[in-house]
Amino acid sequence: MVAGEGDINPYLQQEVMTASPARLRWLLIRRSEELCGMVATMWEMGQYELSKQWMIRIREIIGELLEGVKDESNPVSTPISDFYLYLLKLSLEVEGTQDRQRLKVLKDLLAIESETWRLVIEKVGAESQTASASSIFPALPSSSESVGGSFSLEV
Repeated sequence: MVAGEGDINPYLQQEVMTASPARLRWLLIRRSEELCGMVATMWEMGQYELSKQWMIRIREIIGELLEGVKDESNPVSTPISDFYLYLLKLSLEVEGTQDRQRLKVLKDLLAIESETWRLVIEKVGAESQTASASSIFPALPSSSESVGGSFSLEV
């Protein structure tokens, strides 16, 4: 189940090494969502023992996500921690019962969390591009200001 040194995708390794904290979180959430799909496929193929290993990995990922939100000074830390604790509990129930409907709920919740973090990354990226552009291009005078005497920016 665990990849050896030679099995690591160099592109993915580079992406992880250069990713922002928000992007790392998003990558972890996406991976756990993908693993839920793998577990469902394994159940369909009758590979219950192998599926347990992937359920353990899903819980490990959720545990990593939980560790990242234990800042008691942050007011949103507690509800997010509670959410990840719920996901951990749900994953234990899923493994214990092999309930396909509960697995779908887990996957759906992870998909919502993944989309939330994708939007955060998109917003942060857009804000940093705007900040970069404003530092490269100085602010233009307003349309009421003239440039160089007789030339106006009004069109």
